[in-house]
Amino acid sequence: MNIKYDAGHIKQFYDQYGEREWERLESTPENKVNFHVHKYFLNRYINKGDRVLEAGAGPGRFTIELAKLGASITVGDISPKQLELNRLKVHESGYGDYVESWDELDIVDLSKYESSSFDKVVCFGGALSYVFEKKDDAIKELLRVTKPDGYVLISVMSLLGATKRFLPEILKLTQRHGIELIENVNQSGDLYGQLAPSGHFCHMFRWSELESFLKQQVCEIIDAAAANFLSLNNEEILNEVIINDSTLWEQYLQWELEFCREPGAIDGGTHMIAVIKRI
Repeated sequence: MNIKYDAGHIKQFYDQYGEREWERLESTPENKVNFHVHKYFLNRYINKGDRVLEAGAGPGRFTIELAKLGASITVGDISPKQLELNRLKVHESGYGDYVESWDELDIVDLSKYESSSFDKVVCFGGALSYVFEKKDDAIKELLRVTKPDGYVLISVMSLLGATKRFLPEILKLTQRHGIELIENVNQSGDLYGQLAPSGHFCHMFRWSELESFLKQQVCEIIDAAAANFLSLNNEEILNEVIINDSTLWEQYLQWELEFCREPGAIDGGTHMIAVIKRI
């Protein structure tokens, strides 16, 4: 087996990435849409009083949204720095009392939690994209700690959407490294080594791959969407709308929600969201 998952590397990457992860989801119109669509799914599937494990929680954007919904949250992340930021941001926002604990964890091994411990599990932001060949272990663990008939909400990096979003850079990499290396990424979905000089190693899914993978688990796929669609490569005009026409921006977000959930659009964003029910 070609081993690509390196928990220590991911921990170090996000320790160094630090507060940029907090800023990311508000940094551009594309990322604002990404955040908005993720929040839609939290609002749809998380209920007041739910006991929720947030795995791969990062610095707290979604933790705060879960707290606003009245959930009782166990926050987990592989990065001590992200956990530190999460605690700080959640307390600054006035929602610290909604968090049961902040735990350093790796989603491929959730043995610190008993089976069926949580009403819902949220794993947003792509944690499943970082575990490569361990993804089967990870999804089984996320489902195991969820109560029967409970929901697991996940998001992963999208191969097609990321290729569309970053096509100019990809074509330059092709000229520099050759077509074969890029084609290997297209076929495997694995972004790794010299093609990821920032160290952001991840597996990017096609929807057909993610759907097939989830159907092999003890779960039912309930819902799915792209995390952004219309916004890709349309930053300039969307910035103008945000600045000049708040009514049009709100209407545009409704269009995004509608289009992102169309089956033909699920592959078309930088991330894909899936909601599964443990059976």
